[in-house]
Amino acid sequence: MSRAEIALKHFEEQKAFMETRINAGIETNRKGFKNVIFTDKDGEPLKGIKFRAVQKNHEFNFGCNIFLLDEFGDKALCKKYREMFPQLFNYAVVPFYWSGVEPEKGKKRFAADSPKFYRRPATDLVTDYCIEKNIRMKAHCLVYDRFNPDWIVKDDIPAYKQLIRSHMEDAAKRYGHIIRDWDIVNEALTWKCYDTTYVHAFFREEDYVSYPFKVASSLPFERKFINDSDGIWENFHFTRSYYYLFLRDLERRGVDFDAIGLQYHQFIPREKEEEYALDRYNPIRMFDALDTYGKFNKPIQLSEITVSAYSDSEEDEAIQAELVKNMYRIWFSHKNVDGIVYWNLVDGFTHGSATNNMSAGENRYCGALLRSDLSPKPAYKALDQLINHEWHTEGVFTSNDMGIATVNGFKGDYELEISYKDKNYTKAIKLDNRYDIPAHIILD
Repeated sequence: MSRAEIALKHFEEQKAFMETRINAGIETNRKGFKNVIFTDKDGEPLKGIKFRAVQKNHEFNFGCNIFLLDEFGDKALCKKYREMFPQLFNYAVVPFYWSGVEPEKGKKRFAADSPKFYRRPATDLVTDYCIEKNIRMKAHCLVYDRFNPDWIVKDDIPAYKQLIRSHMEDAAKRYGHIIRDWDIVNEALTWKCYDTTYVHAFFREEDYVSYPFKVASSLPFERKFINDSDGIWENFHFTRSYYYLFLRDLERRGVDFDAIGLQYHQFIPREKEEEYALDRYNPIRMFDALDTYGKFNKPIQLSEITVSAYSDSEEDEAIQAELVKNMYRIWFSHKNVDGIVYWNLVDGFTHGSATNNMSAGENRYCGALLRSDLSPKPAYKALDQLINHEWHTEGVFTSNDMGIATVNGFKGDYELEISYKDKNYTKAIKLDNRYDIPAHIILD
């Protein structure tokens, strides 16, 4: 079989099921209604008001890490990255790896002019850009044993716990009011507990996860995420899957997590793609997994996504695009999913140093959406078609005899362009689940 036949096999076999569930899910879960009531200043209804509604932003979080902001040596590439990121994404993963935030003890790299640290742009630089571009943010990640600063003593548990508290308090004080989502603990199930090169002694303790969440519960973090990559897709056993059981155990112990991150990296050799596809490029199995984690009744994010192309050939890039398109449609349709975060935007700069060495680290999978020169791959174009066209609402509406017009479309922020008595008005409304709360617009 060709690579396309191997990778796309289950989508073809399950096409009727997949399309039925996707289409029903998008209509039910991603679209909303809003009654707009037009009156004059005396409260009299205005009929026949014709206006154009244009969606300006999605309620759904379409995200990517923003680790390469101003990280290219070439100013033209830096400028292009700044221009291309918001064309696709309304949600950015802000690097909060402790080793990058505080590589020297007591010297936090928060200020925009902090010393450079590759793939870890200074926090203020990122937050300022995101606020300017109206991009929502998630901080990733506060406690991640694999990325501790070198200066932390690896066997002093009481001292480490106090440092964790101080680290989290510093982050909350400076950014708690502008960053909504926070990965509190990352990959508690992923790394080997006996790898003393990286692992702190606290990583083996019972309260390794519960302690940071206890600290976080007293801080202004609006949504606290638990995020992991293991025990989710392979060897899936519904409510007996070990990530699921881990989360249930946290609940029983009173750990206050608000949302669940499910990682989805295709970091496997090409020759294992058939096995990978059986678990992950399989609509029935994907919906089973999402339905299972949906039992927590908490928001789910596909929190770190890599879909490998394996090369820059036309065929491989086309396969990557088709896989990305199919998976995004499945995820976007599911009622519990509130965000999808593609991980690396640019090939060649995904790991280590900015060498553009395509045989190093994650680079060898060619799993980004842009090539190293920031030209868009077919996968980027496929997402642009979905997010900015297929899942975008614009339309003309007219108020009835009671002055009411019903706007229906994809949930999010809208701008209404209204003409009345030779005057032009621009009004903002939000399309959400609150159909019972109308938007009242007074024209004079």
